[in-house]
Amino acid sequence: MIKPDIFTRRFGVKFTRKILSAFVLFLLGLVLFSGAADNTCSSPSQLNCYTILVGKKASADGSVMVAHNEDDYGDIIVNVRKIAPHNYGQTVKINLGNGAIYETDGHTNGFLWIEATGQEFADSFINEYGVVITSDSCPSRETREDLTDGGISYMLRRIVAEKAKSARQAVKLVGELVEKYGYRSSGRTYSIADKNEAWMVAVIRGRHWFAQRVPDDEVAVIPNFYTIRQIRLDDPDNFMGSPDIIEYAKNNGWYDETRDGSFDFKKAFARPSSREPVFDGNTLRMWRGLAILGGKEWEINGDYPFSFKPARKVTPEMLMALLRDHYEGTEYDATDGYKNGSPNRTKFRTICTSSTINSFVACLNDKKPKPISILVWLAFGKPDTTIYLPIYYRVEALPEGAGYGPTTHDYEFFYKQHFEPTEITAAKDRLLSTVVRQFENLVEANYGQMIEVVKKELQPVEKEYLEGYKIFESKFAALYARDKKSSQKILNDYVSGVFTRVQKIYGRLLKSIKPS
Repeated sequence: MIKPDIFTRRFGVKFTRKILSAFVLFLLGLVLFSGAADNTCSSPSQLNCYTILVGKKASADGSVMVAHNEDDYGDIIVNVRKIAPHNYGQTVKINLGNGAIYETDGHTNGFLWIEATGQEFADSFINEYGVVITSDSCPSRETREDLTDGGISYMLRRIVAEKAKSARQAVKLVGELVEKYGYRSSGRTYSIADKNEAWMVAVIRGRHWFAQRVPDDEVAVIPNFYTIRQIRLDDPDNFMGSPDIIEYAKNNGWYDETRDGSFDFKKAFARPSSREPVFDGNTLRMWRGLAILGGKEWEINGDYPFSFKPARKVTPEMLMALLRDHYEGTEYDATDGYKNGSPNRTKFRTICTSSTINSFVACLNDKKPKPISILVWLAFGKPDTTIYLPIYYRVEALPEGAGYGPTTHDYEFFYKQHFEPTEITAAKDRLLSTVVRQFENLVEANYGQMIEVVKKELQPVEKEYLEGYKIFESKFAALYARDKKSSQKILNDYVSGVFTRVQKIYGRLLKSIKPS
């Protein structure tokens, strides 16, 4: 069983709450002060994420795709591990952090774990069945708590990765966990996908949730507000959720049919913002995603859809470009071609921003041979100043430097190491994410000049992999059909070669470029 919360065990519940409250207030003040000082958006709720979901008929090669920027603040280490499947051989009881207990049969799937150390809501997972789960904070109107033994938050997505064999099963599991334990945070949208379909799951503080499937020929963009709009309780193929969701909104005074007309999930449950749309941290990012992928202009104050048909079939390159975007070429480009400093620190909340700690594009395709059917393009830092590396899930082991820690499943140790990452911190100088962060800091200090180094030294390497991975996959598929053992070796060598090459490039750059 996972041990209870470390502070609670040592100091008691009341004292722990006082300490944590004071610490949260301190952090809030620190963020507000630093935001005012460097002219960034100052609300901590805006230091969050951005996701794009692509249906299999909307992509260029038939892949379901999940693209995500993870945004957080603090001294966070991006630690990437591939955890092997495990069977505990018995029923296992898992502490969910604040006292609630989840009981499982002891079987866990294997999964790729993109860990953000110490964070409650920042990890992303891709499991052996191609089930992806990541999330975006979406503050709700709900302020009351309805929890069983402290509810669930951090462990929700990892339980999904460990247990689900399909996106649809994962959505149902999220709903079951929220209904049973209650959700601790204000609100959140979980993006869940597999090789066949993609879903958004909106959860609200307490025990209510609702999910919608992205149509196969459409794309959905999620900043940090709910985007589910019209719902259909009579269409379980495309909608799932709390059956009393409309009554719940009515009882709280958030929806009145006479006043509001047809029920709109976003309008009913999203916490209203008093800021102008261009400064609310979300509207511009939504607008930009729709404009770039949809190929048409949208009004800033427009009524944005849940999903839309892309102007052309979506590729990984298109998603990477969007995840790097700072509104270049628009009236919201606040740096005048990088003459006024870093585009990651302006008065507008950009898609790629100062708080982005990692980024990925997951491509899930059941038409490809199994070993190459799950491809993750992963950036170990802000995507504008680094590159996306191709990682196939079925590689036998991630290269040294991707992450630190055991790859054999251990509930108790994983939980402790995540929230007390002393060992990971001690090993961080060996990690690619640390090297990427060091170079990133050099770019940020002199963006206009250093971004040219990125374009010259790093982007051609990424372009080479983007242009060459299909050739590699074709060769792999031919070899896999006649010699699976040999094909596994070339897969291992491919991923290892990518890491080795990029690590050498960063080593050379850091040695040759001195901070000004």
